Amino acid sequence: MKFLTSDYSSLGTVGHYRIDSDRRMRIEEYQGKVGLADMKSVISAMASDPCWSPDFHGLVDFSGANLDLSANDVLRLALILRHDGNRSHGWMAFVAPNSTIYGIVRMLGYWSRNTERLRIFPSRTEAESWLIRNVDQVPPGFINEDGLEAATGLRNVV
Repeated sequence: MKFLTSDYSSLGTVGHYRIDSDRRMRIEEYQGKVGLADMKSVISAMASDPCWSPDFHGLVDFSGANLDLSANDVLRLALILRHDGNRSHGWMAFVAPNSTIYGIVRMLGYWSRNTERLRIFPSRTEAESWLIRNVDQVPPGFINEDGLEAATGLRNVV
């Protein structure tokens, strides 16, 4: 995997991101005990990165993470993701290796109003393969350059 642009990580954090402009993808990876502050830090840094584009697809990998989020934290995170400065228009694939993380991601998708373009996978390999196959498809609910809602043959399979 070749990353041509940004790779953000700092000491003491449990998450980092990479932006791959060639593949039109942003990748977030978390490990260890992850709380709301950790995720907000990565999201904020990524959204302010000059290489970031809201049209890029996203891969969020929780395979090495233990999420320490209350329902209120998930709601607060969803509100952050709905803010225009942080909102992505591309597909979002999440790696959720267990039922707890799967449930948290489902809540996050619902509260951030992203259920139509969010997919959850048990492994990173499956998530990346799905994103690569769908990189040229536009998620439902977004307006294309002609001012019409983009159509897609895919439906929510979460």
